[in-house]
Amino acid sequence: MGRYELPPLPRTQRRQSQRSRVAGLVFAIVTTVLLCYTRSFPNSHSLTFPWPGPDEQPPPHTATMADDITLASIKHPTLLSSLPPSALPRPGADPDSSPHLIIIGDVHGQLAMLDALLAKAGYSGERNDTVVFTGDMINKGPDSGGVIDRAMAIGAYGVRGNHEDKVLRAWAKHRGKKNKDKDKKKHKHKNKHGHHSKAEGEGGDLVANGEVAEQVREEEEQEEALSKDDLADLATAAKLTPTQLRWLAQLPVILRVGAVSPRYGDVVVVHAGLVPGIPLEKQDAWAVMNMRTLLTSSSTSTSLKHPPRLEPSEGREGRPWASVWNELEKEKHKTGKGKGDRTTVVYGHDAKTGLKVRRYAFGLDSNCCRGGDLTALVFESAGAAAASSPAVESEYSGGEEDAVEVSGAKHGITHRLVSVSCEAAVSDDDGKGGKKKKEKSKEKHKDKGKDRI
Repeated sequence: MGRYELPPLPRTQRRQSQRSRVAGLVFAIVTTVLLCYTRSFPNSHSLTFPWPGPDEQPPPHTATMADDITLASIKHPTLLSSLPPSALPRPGADPDSSPHLIIIGDVHGQLAMLDALLAKAGYSGERNDTVVFTGDMINKGPDSGGVIDRAMAIGAYGVRGNHEDKVLRAWAKHRGKKNKDKDKKKHKHKNKHGHHSKAEGEGGDLVANGEVAEQVREEEEQEEALSKDDLADLATAAKLTPTQLRWLAQLPVILRVGAVSPRYGDVVVVHAGLVPGIPLEKQDAWAVMNMRTLLTSSSTSTSLKHPPRLEPSEGREGRPWASVWNELEKEKHKTGKGKGDRTTVVYGHDAKTGLKVRRYAFGLDSNCCRGGDLTALVFESAGAAAASSPAVESEYSGGEEDAVEVSGAKHGITHRLVSVSCEAAVSDDDGKGGKKKKEKSKEKHKDKGKDRI
């Protein structure tokens, strides 16, 4: 009997079998290559990236750079915001349990001085103390980012100063320039691949277009030319993280603290100043961040009963706005008009004048960045016993690094000034500085505290 042989497979089955063998061979080769590759990199399972690490921050001006910060929020900041009532000290309460309200002048990147001032003022997170900055937290000093981080860590409030405004605008301008450069590269790439305009095919129009393009280029270069201050602002912006920039951008221009007590009326914090007679909601944001004085028209009255039309100025000409403000508020108190409508303003900005305490205006910029002091105004409960005692108004003595109480406690709330000495972060405008300048500044502070009432 002959051996039985299988009939040959149909052609289609033979092809399928060949494909299966080829696929198996390919899979084996690919697997072998992958195994060899992974064995040659034993640590490939723990890849590292340049950023962000646990203690590192991503570099600024990247795709993740504060994408939710709109140019509108930078160019048109929130004008007015309010402090929650829970942040205010409670009249007649135990001073050790009632929250303190600590308003701090221009820090300018001096983190060590800020920490020293918080410690000396007795800041307590457990007591739910509230810290408010009068603006210019950044620039000039060595650690603008550290100051912002400290503010965020303690849940502080603040207002936008002229330096925050300049840094944010420098960042926005740089960002816009980068976007413009990208558009130019796209346009250049498009023209390179033959998509030329119709005018380029005509000789006369080509020359004309070339002249126009050159003129536009010169205008852009002039527009983008940066001054020394602009470069400093951009350098500060480049060191800030997206979170820090975002925090700065949300700061209002005016912070309404509220009615701390009848002695102060409605307390408001701004960086530079306010124009009397104009509601907070209608103040000009630029003026609030930059003004120092008020100019009056020679054709208008200067009577307190009929206030003249006042124009804010960032220069030194005219009258200090705080003097005019204080006179008008005192007139309200004297005549009884608007008794419940008095407003006390706490501000910074005017380092040249230095610490200036008036009945209804507290100027806290004591020139820390040039070796002066860093100053805080602390509102706190005077306790139940003090609230029932007669009010005693004491003058600010301006002693070095002294926490001096400058108000009585008739309404259960008192305030004091606390200062710490600073190391100069920048040179003086005239190139001179040092101990002699600092001593002279402190003498000015003593004299200026005497005309507040």
